[in-house]
Parts: sequence; structure tokens; C-alpha cells
Amino acid sequence: MQARCETKFQRVLIGSLALAAIHVGGLHAQVEQGRFVGRISDPQGASVPGVTVQVRNLDTNITQTGVTNGSGEYVITPVPAGNYVLTVNAPGFTTANTKTIEVQVGQIVRQDVGLTIGSATEVVEVNTTAPLLSTDSATSGQVITNQQLTELPLNGRGFYQLASLTPGAALLPPTGNSLAIRPEVVNGNVISGIRGSATSFLLDGVDVSEQHQGGTFIQTSIDALQEFSVQQSPYSAEFNRGGAFFNATTKSGTNRLHGTLFEFIRNDAFDAKRYFLPSTQQKQKLRRNQFGGNLGGPIRIPGLYNGSNRSFFFFNYEGLRLTSGQPFTGTVASDAQRAGVFSRNIYDRTNLINGVPQQFPNNTIPGNRISAAALKIQQYIPRQNTGAGTFSYAGNQTIGFDQFITRLDHQISPGNRLSARWVYVKQREVDPNFAPALGTANLTSWGQDIAASLTSNFGGNMVNELRAHFLPSHVRLTAFLQGTDFNGQFGVGGFGDLLRPDAGGAFPDYVWSGYNSVQGQGFDQRPKSQDRKAFEIADNFTLLHGRNSFKFGALIRYYQWLGYDSRNYAGQFNFNGNASNNATSTSSASANSGDAYADFLLGYPSAVTRSYAADNFGGQGLYRQFFFQDDFRASDRLTLNLGLRYEYSPWLDGYKGQVGTFDPTRAKPIIVSGSGPVPDLTAQFAAPRAYQVFGQYITTSSEAGLPSTITHTDRKQFAPRVGLAFSIDKKTVLRSGFGIFYEPEGTSGRVNLNMLPYLLTETQNQTQNVTPTRTLSNYFLGNPLGSITANPSLNPARIYASMGANYHYSLNIQRQLSDKDVFEIGYVANRGIHLSASNSFNDPTPGPGSIQARRPYTQWSGISFQTQDMNNNYNSLQAKYDHRFSHGFSMLVAYTFSKWMQYAQTPALGGIQGYEYALAATDTPHNVAISGTVQVPVGRGRKFLNHSNGFVNAFVGGWQLQTINILRSGTPYTPVVSGDIANTGVGGQRPDLSGVSTPGYAKTLSSWFDKGRYIVANRVANGTVGGGTRSGNDVFRYGQVRANTLRSDVYRQFDASVFKNFAMPYESTLSFRAEFFNLPNTPSFSAPNATIDAAAGGTITNTSNSSRNLQFALKYNF
Repeated sequence: MQARCETKFQRVLIGSLALAAIHVGGLHAQVEQGRFVGRISDPQGASVPGVTVQVRNLDTNITQTGVTNGSGEYVITPVPAGNYVLTVNAPGFTTANTKTIEVQVGQIVRQDVGLTIGSATEVVEVNTTAPLLSTDSATSGQVITNQQLTELPLNGRGFYQLASLTPGAALLPPTGNSLAIRPEVVNGNVISGIRGSATSFLLDGVDVSEQHQGGTFIQTSIDALQEFSVQQSPYSAEFNRGGAFFNATTKSGTNRLHGTLFEFIRNDAFDAKRYFLPSTQQKQKLRRNQFGGNLGGPIRIPGLYNGSNRSFFFFNYEGLRLTSGQPFTGTVASDAQRAGVFSRNIYDRTNLINGVPQQFPNNTIPGNRISAAALKIQQYIPRQNTGAGTFSYAGNQTIGFDQFITRLDHQISPGNRLSARWVYVKQREVDPNFAPALGTANLTSWGQDIAASLTSNFGGNMVNELRAHFLPSHVRLTAFLQGTDFNGQFGVGGFGDLLRPDAGGAFPDYVWSGYNSVQGQGFDQRPKSQDRKAFEIADNFTLLHGRNSFKFGALIRYYQWLGYDSRNYAGQFNFNGNASNNATSTSSASANSGDAYADFLLGYPSAVTRSYAADNFGGQGLYRQFFFQDDFRASDRLTLNLGLRYEYSPWLDGYKGQVGTFDPTRAKPIIVSGSGPVPDLTAQFAAPRAYQVFGQYITTSSEAGLPSTITHTDRKQFAPRVGLAFSIDKKTVLRSGFGIFYEPEGTSGRVNLNMLPYLLTETQNQTQNVTPTRTLSNYFLGNPLGSITANPSLNPARIYASMGANYHYSLNIQRQLSDKDVFEIGYVANRGIHLSASNSFNDPTPGPGSIQARRPYTQWSGISFQTQDMNNNYNSLQAKYDHRFSHGFSMLVAYTFSKWMQYAQTPALGGIQGYEYALAATDTPHNVAISGTVQVPVGRGRKFLNHSNGFVNAFVGGWQLQTINILRSGTPYTPVVSGDIANTGVGGQRPDLSGVSTPGYAKTLSSWFDKGRYIVANRVANGTVGGGTRSGNDVFRYGQVRANTLRSDVYRQFDASVFKNFAMPYESTLSFRAEFFNLPNTPSFSAPNATIDAAAGGTITNTSNSSRNLQFALKYNF
């Protein structure tokens, strides 16, 4: 399968390269670069056709040329971000020169010029001001300038953090596997209803986003960036993916040799203590050194080549060495509980009177009833060390990071420009564990991007750009205490034949309702490895004709993700308190009965998962995309952006056929990819055993008449784009647009090792409200995984599915208040349909008895389809005020008022029938960001001490202050109950509303929400609950509280910096800066424990921001 796909890709690629070689043009990369547009007129205002217009880059001295059409309109494209002078030459008129004009990344700069009659040898300077209004595009966004990048306080120096200065953007915690060395660590940026995993990262016009779970490896050093923009709802058809972008461009060399050396340092000696760290403990350790430098200039080989005005290089290196105390705080059992003594009522399910469990005397478990395996495991569980009943400590995490960037630019001829850029990133991480006895885990990764582009101009009205890039990466993660068979040591059976062939065993995962988990392997399915690679080639063509700017483009992308993991080969053991409460098949548990840790000591898990470890799996795909765009200048006041994109994005092929579906109407319901009657049994360790036992249920796609991808390709991916920009007057612009954007399939779904015979995993649930028959030491009753009695889990793909799409629409008004001030307000919305999700398919209805025996398909345990049926709806009012630097200060204020709703299946609300429309977990109704720069008015050239001597000025003059202030609503969360109340095996079930509140309730850190407003679903036999009357005794049922009805604390982050430039010899400067993150040391609290029937329910143990950090830096610019 893989060979066929790669061969097909090679044929298409070769054909595309051949076509590009003979093609006469191609599009400017508006996604990366900008353009000049305008109209040339005579003194009477009439259009002047045939006029030569030139723009010259002041750093490289490279000139680009355009010619006005019959309407006097000109377009010069593509124009790299930088500073330019525009010159107009026309017979019978004086030569017009503008002042310096800055072109920002992706910006359309309108520069109209009125000529005066005279000699061409006479030069007239045209007054210009920096363009504040966007009069030629409907795209919304915010450019972050080089000055903002290098001067604003950035915690960690990650450029993506500045997205929070943009209306509609919020930097939330990352999702998925968000380790510091993985690309997903930057996938928390949600932008106007686009999930962070679907946000795209563009660098120098190429897409460096990761397709697995979002984010990017190529987190470019801010000292290597010219600038970047945050773009939402870009109504040009040349944009693909979800419709929200970080669009950055790297610096290039200039005619002058220039460079930078820098180091930023932090030390815990300057930092505040973490809020929840006990007073008896010292501050967490912090040693952070971020250092590097860059060099750029013309390429010169003495005596052989002088590249001034033609050939340039730029090199950047940045390194990080970080050791930090990783704070852990969590609820753990007390010493009394560890000995079997509980304050809650604990019942003995082996001692029944009339079918009712009897209470342990004094709520104490006798020593002879405590599981021997539990006692051995307990040695690895931390003890309480705070008065709050928690365990708290800071283990040391170490991170190493090295990034290299090299860029070359060469002007082959006046009409041909070549660029090449290479980025290489290498990262190392050593992580501690919540349980110190589990030691540390070693993690490594690397990523790189190699890109090249050729831009060719043909005459004054045609431009071609050919781009290609290669994006490979690698991740390797180890488990905690990897190599030891702990289940064997603990006397826990059922795992001896599941040890990983190349790694041995690892510490298992133990999960208790109401207590912090202790996890060593299954939480991240370690050990694991990932290898990703993407190759893209794009050819774009621009044709300027009259008032139209036509653009045509094609893109071919090959993507492959391969990896292995270890699933739950060491086991995950869950405990929920049911084995020690007094519920029966006819009556619900009384309040304050049962405890998950008591279940653990008794040796009665509520559920256990085990799996075979995995060899390589994943998938690959070949994408072809085409677009047409017309930017039509309908009049001097109206510009229309009209485009259509078509994307042929087939569903990914499973590596070695490892993708499948489940069709219970067939005699062989499991269908996996394959060209013969038997699937590829060499693909996985589990496959031979699994096929031997379950082969009677398995067939292949060729036998079933399905495509090799299992899911039929969605061929309807047409993406129209419509935008308009209308100048109401010279200072007011109305902009509006609509566009459809498709989200590509990630590799954490359909091809993520989901089906027999490749995946062999099972979760066995203890029957609730009866005497347990499965114990910690012999939970699987002596049956190995892969026996005929096993009930494997399945995660099949759908046969038919639509690609996820986002429908963007917006309407806003820009108003220029002065030459330096602009205000913008508007409505921005997004509707997402067919987004990736999962559907439970084999949950039983609530009721008594064995869960497995009540499932619709009793041969299988959990079945969860990989689907495309989640929808969301985002609506917002967004406003922005931008004061460009003048009178000693600049300021940017962004405000968003929004609501983000989501529709998806929710088994915790009703099993396979449970669907709800509720607030999304990323909903933040109010979001304010204020940033700015202030020059301290002291010293030479300032208001005070303007004539001070050199000594005084060196110390008190020339200082500058910067600040970033973020204030936004907390994110919502959902109240849950600890046990499996419905007896269905579904976790995270909901409570009911009690209809009452706790008298005198006051919000505190140990009671963030009123638990009295909720009640476990089966604890009310008759009466009114949540306003509804119910009769009878519903012992087994789901609670009906909706998702995300509670909200965490407001997020506050107030950062500031102060710096001064000291003049040094040879036109160089030395900059000193001090940065203060969370300057007032104001805590923002994370969401509390949301389990309403746990002692720790409502308790907050962490903050969502860090305590105050100080950072000092020196930077030498030459």
C-alpha cells in the first residue's frame, strides 16, 4: 500500500515539476509577502496609462517594476516585508519619489500618486503616511511588527504568544499530547472559533503545521523573524486548511553585514513562590538560559564574487538550557486511609444480609482483608505532606533546545529571484512524576524544514512563483521505570505475555475517583515513537489585466505519519468506590458511602484495561488542490475578492493496511484494508494471535468491495471565497466576506491503530452493586488477552464521511481617527460542520447485571467509531484600537465578546443516545488584551534632562517601558460523579440538579462551586429534582446536568519590561532589559476537582498562570 502510494506520488510530482519548468508564470505568495497597488493620475485627476512604477528595497537595493494599465492602475507583486521607496517616471511629468513605506507580511499597500507636469529630471517628493486602513482586502487579522516581536515581554520568547493581542484569539492550554518537545505544545491558540489543532503555521509562504494533532515543530526564534501576522477569515482562495493562520517570514541578509548576540537568564532567586507550595517547602528550582545570535549580509568571496545588491545570507542560532521545579499538588490517601481507616462509611460486599452489604466496624478494613498486591503498589504512592490533605512537591524537569536557521536569497536577474531556507530543531526533556518513587522519563525530538522558492516576473503584468519544501520530524518517549515487570512483582496476573519485546515492562497506571492518579505508562502509551514527513510543491500564477488581478494556483502535498506506542500493555486499573458502598440492584448508595481508595485496598478495581504493545502504524496521503482568485477593483472605492478553491483530499491510507470499519450486518463484521482475503499479519505483534482467535470475524476491503482507505473520498470539497472592501469615505472602510475552509484529516483518528487484528485491547468492567468477582491480583480470571473469552475494543472508521469544514463570515468597519490612530469593530463568526469526533456504539442501556452481557454486541467491549459529526457555532463582537508609535508611546487594545457552542455525542449524558448542544470547552466570553510601549521622557531628545551630560544620560536617559496585559473569562468545566451510576462502563457521568443550594455557601479555594446544588443521579427515589418530577426508584440511570455549566477563575496575566540601548563603537548598540512576568504576582486559579461526591470535589490545587518571574537580558546589535 505504502509503495503504491509513494510511486503514484513520485509520478505526479515529476509531472508537476516538468509542468512548472515550462510554465510562464505563477502567483505571488500573498500568504507570505505583500504587494503595492495604486493609481497614477495627472493634475486633473485623469488616469495616466503606461507609466513605469518602481519600488526599491532600502536594505538590499533590489528594485521591482510595474506598469500602469489603461485605467492608471498598477500592481507590484510579490513584495517581501521590508522598507521601500516608490518611484514613478512618466514622459512630460516630474519624477515622483515617496518617503519610506513599510510593507508588512501579507499586506496590500495602496499608494496612489498624483503627478505634476514638468521635466523628468526634476524629482518631487510625495508625502506618504503609513497605511492604517485595509482598503483592498476583506481579510481580518493583526500584524505583529519586528519592533513588537523584539521589545514586548514574551514569557519563553515564543512568537505565537503574541497572537493573544489579536481580537478573537485566546492562548489556552494545549490539547492532546502537549509535551514541551512536541509540536502540540503550541496548539492551544484558538482563533475565532477555530480549534487550536486546526490553526495553521506558515513560514516564508510554506505550511509548517503538524497534521497529527496540530501545532508545529518550527517555532522560529523571534530574532530570526522579520514579522508575522495573525490572520482569521482570509477570503483569498490561495489559503487552505481551517482558516486561521500564523503567517511569519524570516529575516534575510542585506547589503550591510549585521548581527546580534543575546542571552536571557532567569533564576528562582528573583521569583515568587508558587501559590500552592506549602510554606514548609522551598521555592521550585529555576535555572533558565536562553542564548544565541545571528549574522546576515551580502555573500562575498574575496577576489571571486561580490554579492552586494544581489546575493544575501542570514544565519540564526538559539539555544535553551532549562532546569525547573515541576510543581505537583494532588489529593492522596491519608496515613489512616492507607492503613484501612476511613471517615466515610465503608461497606463489605462479601458480608450481605438480605442482599445488603454490611458496614465495616468503625469503617476500618481489617488487615487480613487488605490486598497483598495493593500493599506492594502502595509503596509507590506518595503520602500527604500538607494540612490540606494533599501531596505537594516540585520535581526537577530539564529541557534542552537548539535551533539553527539558514537563509539564502539571490537575485538571478531583474525578473528572477531565488530563495532557500533551512530550519533544524533538536530538543531534549527529562520529566519527573507526580509520584517521586517513579523517577524520571527521558524524551527526545527533532524537526526540520527545508524550503526553496523561485519567483519570476514576465513583463509588467505576469508573475510566477514555484515553491517546494520538505518537513520531516521525529519523537521518542520512554515510560517511567521502563524495563521492569511490575505486575509480576506485585502478583498481578494477566500481563505476563504482554511485555514489550524491545523494552520489557513499565509501571502501570492507577486511577482513583476523587484522588490523584499515579501513572507510569498507559497515560501516554509509552514507550512510543513517531516519524512524520510532509512534502509540498506549489506553483502559482498572477496575471494583471485592467482592474483585475487574476491568480491561479496548484498544490501537491504528500504526508506520512508513522509511529509505534505501547497502549496499556502494563495495564490501567480504575477504582470508583462502588465496591465499598452500599448500593444494591434495587437501592442506590446512601450519601457518604464508599471510597475509591477503600476499593483499592480491598483489591476490587471497577475496570481494568490491557493491550498488546504496538509496532509501527499510521498512514499516508497524497493531496491535490487548485484555486482561482480574482481581486477586482470595481471602482476607486470598492474592491471585490472573488475566489474558488477545490481540494482533493482523500482519507489517509493505513500503513500496512491498518485501518478498518465495523459492520454488524455482515457475517464478518470487521473489515480492514487489504488486497487479498487475509490482512497483513506482519504489521503488528498482536496480529497473528488476534487473527487466530478472531479471524472468523475479519475480512478485507477488497473482499468487501470497499476502497483501501475504507472511507470513501469526499469529492465535494469546493471552497468559495467572497470578500469586499468598500471605502465609505477617505477615513472609513467597510469590509465583509464569506469563505469555506476544510480541515485536513489528522492522524490521531482513523489510522491510529484502531482495529483487530492489529489492535488487541480489552477493558473489562466490574459488575456494579454486587459482590465483586474480579480481584486486583486475578482480574481477568486467568484468561490471557487473545483468548476466546476476551472482549476486544474496536475503534472503526465510517465508510462514508465528509471532510470537516469551517464556514467563516464577517462584517466590520475600520475608522482612521488620525495619522496614527485607527479603530475597528465588527462581527466575526464561524460555523464548523463535520468536524472530527468519536461515537460510542456498544454501550448497554442502564440497568443491573454484567455490563458485557448487556452490550448490543456482546463479543466486543467498547466500540467507538471515528466520525465527522461534531458541529460548533461561534459568534463574536470584536473591537480593536491601534495607536502607532508617536509622542513617545504606542498602544494596541483588543476586545472580544463571544459565545462558542458545540454539538456532539456525549455518552456520559445518555450512552449511545446521548447528544448535547452545549458550551465548548474553549468558550471565553470576554477577552481583553492591552499592550504598548512608552518612552520614559528623560534624557537627550526627551522632555526632561534633554541637555544632560553623557554620564547622566547613560544612566537615566533613553529608558523604555513595555507591557502586555491579558484579562479574559475562565474556561467552562463539567460537574461529574465518581461512580458508574448507570452501570454501563461509561466514565465521567453527570449528576442531577438537586433543586436546592447549601445555606450560607461561600466560594473558597476548597469549595469553588456549591456541591449541594448537585446530587448523584440514583440517590433520589421520588420527588422533584432539577424542577422535574420523577417517580419510582431509578437506581441505574444517567444524570442530566449539561456540559460546561460551571466556569473556572478569570485569567489574569500582567507582564512588563524595561530596557535601554547603550551606544557602542562602530554604530553598534548594547541593550539591557529586565522583564517581569505576572508582575503583581496575581494568581489565576485552574478549574477545581469537579467530582461532586468526592471529598476533594470543588477543591482547587493549581493555578493557570505562573507566579511572578523575572528575566534579565543583554543583547548586542552590530
